[in-house]
Amino acid sequence: MAETGECGCVLADEEIGSCYCVLEPLVQAVGRRHALPVLNVIAARKVAHFNEIQEQLGGMSSSTLAVRLQELEEVGLIQRNVVEEQGHTQYRLTRKGSTLRDSLRRLFPKE
Repeated sequence: MAETGECGCVLADEEIGSCYCVLEPLVQAVGRRHALPVLNVIAARKVAHFNEIQEQLGGMSSSTLAVRLQELEEVGLIQRNVVEEQGHTQYRLTRKGSTLRDSLRRLFPKE
């Protein structure tokens, strides 16, 4: 019989004692509409501003983009930096965000 974690689900990796539950917020954030394209735009630019991301993605609504950026920041895939003297906000991938993007890119190699 499979071992269960503290949450009651079957352990994903019995050796380290972790379950898939810890991935749920990440999977939900990445699975949302526009999330991966937002990550891709930020990665391509290295540092991106809100309006640049919005323009690159065909003018998605400001509210949708703001929510996606917040969700991606909450799961640690992007970093938000307010530059007060210039009056704007910059976004960049975190190490975790870069790792995820690189892993996804390896799933779909260029032909």
